[in-house]
Amino acid sequence: MYISCSSERKILEIPDEGETIIAGYWSHERGMCSQPVLLKWKDGKVNSLKALSHLESHTEPSLLWSSYFLLPGWLDAHVHLALDSLDFYQCLENWDQPLLIEDNIKVFLQRYVEMGIVAIRDGGDLPGFSWKAKNKVNEGLWSGPKVISVHEAVGRAGMYGRFLGRGFQDLREWQEKESDFFNQGIDQLKVIVTGLIRFDDFSRVGPNQWTVEELREIVEAAHERQILVMAHASGEEGISLAVEAGVDSIEHGYYMTTKDLERMREKSIAWVPTVSPIGNILKYPSDRYSPHEVDTLKRILEAHLAKIHEAYCLNVRLGVGTDAGAYQVPHAESLYDEIDWMVQSGIPRLEVYGMATHENARIFGRPELGRLDVGTPMNQLQLVKNI
Repeated sequence: MYISCSSERKILEIPDEGETIIAGYWSHERGMCSQPVLLKWKDGKVNSLKALSHLESHTEPSLLWSSYFLLPGWLDAHVHLALDSLDFYQCLENWDQPLLIEDNIKVFLQRYVEMGIVAIRDGGDLPGFSWKAKNKVNEGLWSGPKVISVHEAVGRAGMYGRFLGRGFQDLREWQEKESDFFNQGIDQLKVIVTGLIRFDDFSRVGPNQWTVEELREIVEAAHERQILVMAHASGEEGISLAVEAGVDSIEHGYYMTTKDLERMREKSIAWVPTVSPIGNILKYPSDRYSPHEVDTLKRILEAHLAKIHEAYCLNVRLGVGTDAGAYQVPHAESLYDEIDWMVQSGIPRLEVYGMATHENARIFGRPELGRLDVGTPMNQLQLVKNI
């Protein structure tokens, strides 16, 4: 049994049963407690959380955690384990060396749990590295967070996303291969609705890949199997298309509009805005981009943060996902960047914490995650110095 001490980037081995004094705790379920608390656990799960001021007496615990607060473990709602955040094209070449990629992934997975991230949702890769990682963790062969994996994405052949999935020529080919696609195993379905944004041309987005009728049929095929659908979509037209088709979450969503935010609220569609792929390029500058591209990125970032705050004010569901593996978006560390970006948009920090735990668990379709309450496994929690 272990618990993450994310403030010190390490994992603490703990007995299956024990007690200790902590500085306090926070969770969406229980709110904030900023006074000393006696934490007890049994069979690896939280047994009680009682403020010391409410106890008549207590024995001195063997573990000394009195300087730590207890929080639910973080969840990252959008990662790519098969990418390394350093060099996209070199990484794709390295896919021809699967043992190298697997070694990298094992390092990433370990880093996640050391930094208090107990579950991740992977957006897929054509060779299936993330799906294999999910199974290795489930089997106890690799250490790591729980992995929710789309296995591979559904995109149009010859268009953006060839590294994410095999691609389908048209809806007819999808229909012919639909059963085999689902039978290979997926936790969620990811559909690629649009191409990428451009760093040199504000508001320009790669073309749409499906009509609303085609996309609706793909979405319904997943929903009939009780599978949630995440949609890679940016630009007004692409986002509107995905919302109309009834997806469960919009990933990225650059150039979001107020109209689509209102429709998303009505349909309870979540938005995972992944600020880090653009924000971190500015936060950690290099000579990779031209002055014009940097200026364009600044415009995109400013507009994106404004829409995230508007979404918050409109009570749109917001998740926290990094797109880890993208350039300058390292696995695990970037979740802290993403939390800071969401705070920078104007959302109170504890509200962002709720998004990175409770709301992400809803987006994952795994409500047992992102919690701190009696019965929560200790390895789903984290110790932090400050809240």
